[in-house]
Amino acid sequence: MTIEATAKEIRALLELAELDQSADQPASQVRRQDREAAARPVSRRLLDRYQSLLEVGRRPVVVAIERGGCSGCHLRLPTMVEQMARRAPAVHTCPHCRRMLYAPELVIADAHADDGKPPRRSAPASAARRS
Repeated sequence: MTIEATAKEIRALLELAELDQSADQPASQVRRQDREAAARPVSRRLLDRYQSLLEVGRRPVVVAIERGGCSGCHLRLPTMVEQMARRAPAVHTCPHCRRMLYAPELVIADAHADDGKPPRRSAPASAARRS
């Protein structure tokens, strides 16, 4: 399953997930306000999906695609899912653990576009081999 999302929505989901990771602490008024503020830019459909995963105890709810796999369950993703995730900012579902997946390079690149700063680029692999 794929849910269209902007990089801003994905960053908001990540912030929300970070707040929910500390759910063992008692819910203070400030924490509730922070959570509501983080959830505000997220579409209803994404928020409903997030909430349902949170309720069944799937933590972390939102995870990055790392080295062709889900960083939640650490299983390799089907090539089609990985390719679709890397084309445009969206939230995909891991077929193994059902967590929400995103391609971090798209979210980071969009964040730098918002700042006006160019994204950091690493040295090409060929240059690294020469040293």
